Amino acid sequence: MFAKIFKRVSIKTFIVSFFLCFIFIVFTAYCFFLGKLTQESVIRTFGLSFLLVMSTFLVSLSENKNLNRRFGAIHLLSFPLALLLFNWEGVFDFKKSFILFGLLFSLNIFSSDLKNKQPSGQIFSLGILITGISFYNYYLAFFYTVPLLFFLESQYRKRMNGILLLASIFLTLQFLMAVSYLTTDNFFYESTPIVFKNSFNGLSHNVSETPWIITIIISLIISIFYRPKEYKFSVEKNDAHRTFQFMTVWLVISILFRYFNLHIGKGEWLLSFIPSAFFLGLGIEFIKKDKLKDVLIIIIIITAVLFKLHLNSLFSL
Repeated sequence: MFAKIFKRVSIKTFIVSFFLCFIFIVFTAYCFFLGKLTQESVIRTFGLSFLLVMSTFLVSLSENKNLNRRFGAIHLLSFPLALLLFNWEGVFDFKKSFILFGLLFSLNIFSSDLKNKQPSGQIFSLGILITGISFYNYYLAFFYTVPLLFFLESQYRKRMNGILLLASIFLTLQFLMAVSYLTTDNFFYESTPIVFKNSFNGLSHNVSETPWIITIIISLIISIFYRPKEYKFSVEKNDAHRTFQFMTVWLVISILFRYFNLHIGKGEWLLSFIPSAFFLGLGIEFIKKDKLKDVLIIIIIITAVLFKLHLNSLFSL
């Protein structure tokens, strides 16, 4: 059933993915508002569903610029599944969507096929994007790890590339400081959390996080033991490992953000949603038999639905 539908990337899979996102978000809102839904919340759900499908599209595009029809469709399913497992609680807003798409565009740039060329343009663009999102939360500067990954490869370890990275950071920071001063009379954005304070504060008492913590642990295991060579073979792309690298870095940083409470506002695990959905898809795709895939997917859906209903006292186990 599910395995057959999400076998290949097509218009059909995008449409099905959108409606799965819509249904799962409506269900999550139903649970959060204790069975009371308004017309406004349903309309907002359409917008969020569209954003999630666009996120999946950007991930698929990063895996293969031509949207390989034999791989990538599984993420159009794993993202809706991650929706059911994640405890949203109204944490998604404009600023967080800006960070999300900034990281997704960074992923797309980082995974570009260089064709034996120097990644000078990519490094400069990444410096601009990461500096931009870091201005909102300074600890997002951890993502400078991504352009530094280029320097692990000897052919890209050039002085000019380092200069371009520093220049992009300096110029972007100067621009953002000037804009901030003109609009707020302050050079720096002030809403930054205190580092290393209250690690995992209240986690043991927040039962709603349990399914997502389990998902995070499984995603981390997949990121460690999944073979990048198999991934590259699946997508038939020499630079596919860059997507794998980026998602691994993203997942680790999201865990650090939650552990040290570096996030701003609600949504302690929100930064982990995209990479966890990505690795969840790789884990499902690793299963060869379609029947086993369908069984696993159905188990995930039933378990997540029952947990949310029970957590919000809409169903008694």
